[in-house]
Amino acid sequence: MDNPAENANQATDIPTERESHVRIFRHHHSGSDGRNSQAVELAALPMRIWLQWQAGLLSVAAPATADWFKRRREGTMSALNILQRLASCQDGLDASEAQRQWIEEETRRLQEDWRAAMNINQAFLWSVETGSVHEPDHAA
Repeated sequence: MDNPAENANQATDIPTERESHVRIFRHHHSGSDGRNSQAVELAALPMRIWLQWQAGLLSVAAPATADWFKRRREGTMSALNILQRLASCQDGLDASEAQRQWIEEETRRLQEDWRAAMNINQAFLWSVETGSVHEPDHAA
């Protein structure tokens, strides 16, 4: 008769369904004949190109993004300062002068935001037209 311990060992030698699928997948995607690996490389090429293009655009936008965060921080500090200054104003003339200065500073920051957005847009359009992810010259 069969030994139960022997049957248990034999049962563990039988691959599970998942293991069978993994073996089949590895066999078919091993690229041993060269055709499969070339097909995989060709299929991945559009994704690789797209990712390189995205990386280039992000590298162009990174300085502008850092500057944008800097202007937001300045704007936040400016808003806090104007509130403190308004709270300590003795008359309406002081208050209106403080508000005028704050509006001038905020307008300058918004103009810089707009300029940066246009530069990023120009770099994006440049990359679409030329296929290059390098920032165009801004000679004016």
